[in-house]
Amino acid sequence: MNEIILFTSNDCLYCSIAEKKLKEVIDEYGDLFELKLKNVEHEDMEASVTVLPTIIIGKKKFEGVLEKDQIHIALFSS
Repeated sequence: MNEIILFTSNDCLYCSIAEKKLKEVIDEYGDLFELKLKNVEHEDMEASVTVLPTIIIGKKKFEGVLEKDQIHIALFSS
């Protein structure tokens, strides 16, 4: 199972949009991918995460909300 990490915050509107899109795409692949949510507050953000939402797929980092076709491509190009 491949892990996808979504860095999110409770007060981030775009994070919930990113989560919804990721879940919709991941659901198409059954148990092949697992979405892990990492809820961070701005003062607790890791040095590698400067923007919310941040999505880690494999070794690639994406900032902001991805479109569904971008997610599909990212899942298999990492």
